[in-house]
Amino acid sequence: MFYTLSILLFIFNDMRKLYHYPLCAFSRLVRIYLKEKALEHELVIDFPWNRKSVFSKHHVFSDIPTLVDQDSVVLEGWYAIIEHLEQSVRASSLLGATPKEKAESRRIVTLFNEMFFADITKNIIFEKVIKKHMESSPPDSSRIRAGSSEIKKYFDYITCLVDSRNWLSGNEFSVADIAAAAQISCIDYIGSIGWDNYPSVKDWYVRIKSRPSFRDLLYDRIPNVAPPDYYSELDF
Repeated sequence: MFYTLSILLFIFNDMRKLYHYPLCAFSRLVRIYLKEKALEHELVIDFPWNRKSVFSKHHVFSDIPTLVDQDSVVLEGWYAIIEHLEQSVRASSLLGATPKEKAESRRIVTLFNEMFFADITKNIIFEKVIKKHMESSPPDSSRIRAGSSEIKKYFDYITCLVDSRNWLSGNEFSVADIAAAAQISCIDYIGSIGWDNYPSVKDWYVRIKSRPSFRDLLYDRIPNVAPPDYYSELDF
């Protein structure tokens, strides 16, 4: 009933609605992306362990994030949202200007949204935050250690990229930087990163934290899970 009412209200106020969870990396990606595109939207918090949304007979899974776009188009999942907005909002593409740039952006987005997420974010965030809402068992420390041990591999690769480019996929800020920063920001919230070991990654991340599109994420708070003191600082 709640979600049916939400959709009806959306139709009348013609405002995009993004259903998200604050510590979901894919939700964070879309939130930053919408801000970078200067697309007005309303945020609605939803929970991955209690999803009961059924927006229509054609959208029964309601993955987080879900964007209800103008004209009541329902887009489930980060990929559908980003690709739809890239096609429908032509100004200031965040994929790149040329086919080569777009291919490189998509490659790096896939690296972080699939491999980094599977190796690191899923293990750490699920075990430390999500699991207690879904299972009665305690956090699996072996999975947390496994996730933490993979950070160096990816951060060494980011170092390689930013030491030779201005941004991850080239000389322009792109969705590749957004995807990587969204994943990293989640594990940073848990305090799982030894930043002093990765100065080049830290410098790149500070530049992203300083962008207006990122500011709201720094003030997200998860009940009973406090971030490190430096988390909200732009220069730490």
